[in-house]
Amino acid sequence: MLGYANSPFTTDPEGSVATLTLTTFNFHNLFRRAKILNLRDSSLAAELLDRVEKLNAIIAKAKYMDKDRQDVFALSSALVDFIDFRVDGGSFGAWDKQGEVTGWGIYSGCEGRKSWQGEMIFKNEPFTDEERANTAKVILDANADVVCAVEIEGMDALNMFNRDALKKRFAQFVSIDSPNDPRHIDVACLSRFPVIGIKTHVFDAYRKYRRVFSRDCLEVAIDIGGNAGPLFVLCNHFKSQLGRGPNGRQESADKRRAQAERVREILGAYDLKKQLVAVMGDLNEDSSNPYQSLAPLFNCPDLMPVVDPKLPAVERFTYYYAKAKKSERLSQLDYIFVSSALHDRHVEHGFVRGGIYGIVDAVKDAGGIPPEPFPNITTWSQAASDHAALWARFDL
Repeated sequence: MLGYANSPFTTDPEGSVATLTLTTFNFHNLFRRAKILNLRDSSLAAELLDRVEKLNAIIAKAKYMDKDRQDVFALSSALVDFIDFRVDGGSFGAWDKQGEVTGWGIYSGCEGRKSWQGEMIFKNEPFTDEERANTAKVILDANADVVCAVEIEGMDALNMFNRDALKKRFAQFVSIDSPNDPRHIDVACLSRFPVIGIKTHVFDAYRKYRRVFSRDCLEVAIDIGGNAGPLFVLCNHFKSQLGRGPNGRQESADKRRAQAERVREILGAYDLKKQLVAVMGDLNEDSSNPYQSLAPLFNCPDLMPVVDPKLPAVERFTYYYAKAKKSERLSQLDYIFVSSALHDRHVEHGFVRGGIYGIVDAVKDAGGIPPEPFPNITTWSQAASDHAALWARFDL
């Protein structure tokens, strides 16, 4: 559990607020988007990311053989629009055209990984002003006091977004630059109240995983005033469902379960009957999914989801995937779990879904009541995200 006794911030019962609104939202990469993440076809994205993983494994070798050079060229040929290599020192290679195919050619004098310094980088696509405005509208419509922000680029992006798009709504914000995701996407917490403690779990080892969290489980203590004590927030972004074939998807599910188990283990340091604790984020699996990777959280004593998992998907969805079967296009990937002490103060919850492009027809097709769409979203590229924001309000 986070310590907060020596915080420079003092609790002021007179300055406490009447209600608290928690929100979780996947920003779909704040300010810049890796092109490889911005593909609408998730199966193509999975194939390309598999190539990236194989390419990284080859270029990490101590000695490059002829076959390695051939494989690097072949793998990179499908990634020309999505990756590049930053070479800070030594000699590595360059993009090379052989016939009609362009790929990365390793120089003949480059013997292996020790011959050069640098890394593979992802090419980005910038957010448009409309996208930033729509993303900000999601947070403002949720009337958020504390936000778990998923897929952000770091403190600079948070600072600019809070300053320019949100007009300094949040007094403080925090993110840890995680080395675990090769795309450099992180989780963050934004708060209108003082942050009095943070703890990262970037390097947590669990079971067979040297680093169990795909990004981080960012643990934040927040002074919300009053006599209830601090609010503790655990911000998460679990392993995606992407994987090559059944084995790959099973591996992804296994890691999500390990992440859920580790979060539950972290919660063991809290008294969930007395302390105000929230687990929030994109957990990347619907509660109806046969893998049931999130069971450790759903079955954690004195921890409750604010959204009933037994509701039909059309009522609780936070994600829209247009290329899935009609019956599977809407799912809940984003969650707010709260301690029983906080759940006792739960007043209401809801969703901000108007920032998703095409969501009206998708909900109608599923037999639901469609949300009011943001009026300036006429194409997918203008959307705030392919996720909705989930918010929950509590009496303090």
